[in-house]
Amino acid sequence: MMRTGFFNDAEERDNYFRDIPLSILRITPKIARQSISPLPRPPRNPRSVNITDQSYLLASYRELGREVRKDLFGVKELESNTKVIEAEPDLCIDDRTKCFFENTDAAYFGNLPGTFFPSNGHFVAIGVNHVEAGYARYSSVSLYDAATLIAIGSFTNLKEMKGSADRYLPGNPLSDQLYAISFRRNCTNYSHCIDVPESSLGLVAATIFMERAYLDPNGSKGSDPAIMLPFRIIYGEDPSLIPSLWKSGAKGVYKRVRDVLFPAEEVNSFQWPLP
Repeated sequence: MMRTGFFNDAEERDNYFRDIPLSILRITPKIARQSISPLPRPPRNPRSVNITDQSYLLASYRELGREVRKDLFGVKELESNTKVIEAEPDLCIDDRTKCFFENTDAAYFGNLPGTFFPSNGHFVAIGVNHVEAGYARYSSVSLYDAATLIAIGSFTNLKEMKGSADRYLPGNPLSDQLYAISFRRNCTNYSHCIDVPESSLGLVAATIFMERAYLDPNGSKGSDPAIMLPFRIIYGEDPSLIPSLWKSGAKGVYKRVRDVLFPAEEVNSFQWPLP
């Protein structure tokens, strides 16, 4: 898979797509695999270095989380840990293992919510609009079906993020650098909401949320995730309507997904204590 974006010239873009300069060659050697010497790997490009971190947003970010929870008053709620994904591609190549998220062009954050998505539940994604904050040229949050790794719904900085935190942080001068957007089974009568109908994602499907921040605006690589505040996923539901199926089945399903996609040696967890 190759992704290409950020064309400043429409004619240049169209010419590129008419004649994409890419070739894929499959080479099947006739000698024993053990005797093949791999080509040398070029050095890994370092990430772009931003002078400051995002700690200046922390107070407003925590306030946003408190206001979202206040909005969920009276319903069951939970929050799962977000993980920064920073794999070691050299080790993956040497061990010939599957390696996810190995590109330094973006900062990757992942979240396994640990619960299913019943009709009476919804998720609220809150986080930093990394583009408005000056740490990326493009940023997105996507909901995936864990079984297929197919994106079910998403939002980006291009139109959905900006202004979505205003109702929780009225008058806060930093609100445009934050977002709060929900994923619901039906977004009727809800603003800043992504529809996820049952036809797109089953009621007992495990889910993954991913946040990406592409390309530091002052460099050619992604910002260092260590200086960025990761997104948060807050889940709420009406407990009077929840069947026992959600409680009994989700834990085992998510453990299997976590073991495959987020092995302990590849991730660092951000703990967000309740206020």
